Amino acid sequence: MARQARDRIGTPGTLEVLSIAGIPIYVHASWLAVYALITWTLAIGYFPRTLPDGTTAAYWIAGLVGALLLFVSVLLHELAHALVARRHGLTVRGITLHVFGGVSQLEDEPPTPRAEFLIAVVGPLTSFAIGGGLWALAASGLLAGGVAGAIVQYLAWINVAVGVFNLVPGFPLDGGRLLRAALWQWKGTLSRATYIASRVGTAIAFGLMGLGALQVLTGGLVGGLWLIFIGLFLRTAADAGYTQMALREALDRLVVRDVMSPDVVTVDGAASVAELMEQFWTHHFTSFPVVAGGRVEGIAAVHDIKAVAPDRRQHTPVRDIMRPLGDGLVIAQGDSLVRALEKAGANGLGRLAVLESGRLIGYLSLKDITHVLVLRGVAPGGAVRPDAAAHRDLERAA
Repeated sequence: MARQARDRIGTPGTLEVLSIAGIPIYVHASWLAVYALITWTLAIGYFPRTLPDGTTAAYWIAGLVGALLLFVSVLLHELAHALVARRHGLTVRGITLHVFGGVSQLEDEPPTPRAEFLIAVVGPLTSFAIGGGLWALAASGLLAGGVAGAIVQYLAWINVAVGVFNLVPGFPLDGGRLLRAALWQWKGTLSRATYIASRVGTAIAFGLMGLGALQVLTGGLVGGLWLIFIGLFLRTAADAGYTQMALREALDRLVVRDVMSPDVVTVDGAASVAELMEQFWTHHFTSFPVVAGGRVEGIAAVHDIKAVAPDRRQHTPVRDIMRPLGDGLVIAQGDSLVRALEKAGANGLGRLAVLESGRLIGYLSLKDITHVLVLRGVAPGGAVRPDAAAHRDLERAA
């Protein structure tokens, strides 16, 4: 399946359901929709054809079990990626099951082309191994006929299909990762290899969308729409993969202390909302860390003031409207800017309090990181600009 090298975990719409070998497993809300769709497809199509003498209730129970075991297979596929990635020194932030299968969230990119190859290839190999084992079980005659035999046959076929599909050389599918590993070995640079592999991935995505549109026009509505959705997903993922690579290269070796603002204007938690408004007018900042007794309690943003009626602002303390300090609002001065970018982009505020031993030592905003990206030739949306343009920016900054 597609993999992401990201710092962000526990994204909105996900729920952690278990942990395997210290790797948290998340389920996205979209997973419920595809689980229901696969269950319905099996219950009204596959099982009635395979077991014509069964009952409707049996078909639906078999559909629920078959769909669940399919996602267990997907989880094993992703777990294989994650475990091999850890053996190569990468931090695995989690595995998320979603509408298009699953994704392993890695903190960084593989260190070498060989590591990339091994991490990518183990996924399809796992699917083929599961499929082959199930085919052998079905051929042994131990499960001849019945619901169990039908489920095993379905899972054997679908695991082989998953393995084959993931070998399509379109980034960020496993086949695209294998292509990137080969290009990386040949070209010598990960960024160039990622760019080429992502363009191939985009071309394949358009091909899938075109094939899906053709199916819709010829009467295959469900299958055609599914191909279109997969194509859209792959195109977005391919673009995001290259964008992320560009961001990582632009922010390479920079840490929070290099960019943060060390002189922080704070507001007392006991101050009134009216006094907070005066701070906004005085300093023209959109948020302030809220302190009490020398320790940070949270962050108050200008958008939070509207929750207080004008006639109550003089008597309402700031701590009543602040966002309580949590992991999503905090960063350490030695953390990478990539991690800071992920956190600030996900917390809905775009600001991070920089703490050291519980003490506030700086403040970091998405705007600060954006300035670095612009100076290094990366547009805010992630697109890499020509080196000449980046060079002119650096000259003006100097």
